[in-house]
Amino acid sequence: MSSPPQPARPDQPPSTGIHAPGAGRWRPMCLYHAQGKCTMMDDPIHLEKFNHNAARDLQVSAADLEHVCPQDLDHFLVLDLEGKVEILEFPVLIIDAKSLSVVDLFHRFVRPSQMSETRVNEYIEGKYGKFGVDRVWHDTAIPFEEVIGEFETWLAQHHLWAKEQGGKLNRAAFVTCGNWDLKTKVPQQCKVSRVKLPGYFMEWINLKDVYLNFYHREARGMMSMMRQLDISVLGSHHLGLDDTKNIARVLQRMLVNGAVMRITAWRSPKSPDRVQFAYQNRI
Repeated sequence: MSSPPQPARPDQPPSTGIHAPGAGRWRPMCLYHAQGKCTMMDDPIHLEKFNHNAARDLQVSAADLEHVCPQDLDHFLVLDLEGKVEILEFPVLIIDAKSLSVVDLFHRFVRPSQMSETRVNEYIEGKYGKFGVDRVWHDTAIPFEEVIGEFETWLAQHHLWAKEQGGKLNRAAFVTCGNWDLKTKVPQQCKVSRVKLPGYFMEWINLKDVYLNFYHREARGMMSMMRQLDISVLGSHHLGLDDTKNIARVLQRMLVNGAVMRITAWRSPKSPDRVQFAYQNRI
């Protein structure tokens, strides 16, 4: 496989100006590196400007780990999709349920399959131009069906999934901020892309429902949870990779506070349009 062409440096996306305590100077993630396509690892200026370590903003102290309760799962797959018409960004962070550390990151930009090139360009400029990463999207985006293929290879490499074992995750579950990602958007995209809905998308943990039932207070979204928990926001809201990392930080804090994560929503393979929910008190 030939090396990718030398990419242009994406402009730095705006920060909120709030930094995680003890994390040092916040730097945006290199979005080429997040997709395994950075060709500038020997450029000191690039390395100084961009973060190449997904775990850098997700450190948990040993003292905090003493308060973590045993979980029924070994890994959490934090997911936050972007894209209203079609999925544009597919980021997933694996969080170890015991150490709360980042195991690995999967990140792909997704190219729509049923939009004209003109409409795609307008769509991307409106979505990613404001972050200064639209060039990265155009350089790297691939169709959804290819993303799913690469994602399954990645899951298998981490022994979290095997097609021959029924297609479900192995002692792992997706964690989302709301039900939209897996209840609505993934099934819609699968139909558009003519991909059979994979078995590993049949259940998930809606962090907002666990939050409501654990803290007994309502938070309508990621920003509300972070504000209530006094967690600083890093990166650009609605850039999928940054949102995924911030949701993971909420997950870590909840686990440190003693929360137990449980599956909150699931669908039957025989009736994929019907979703059942674990909590009566839910958002």
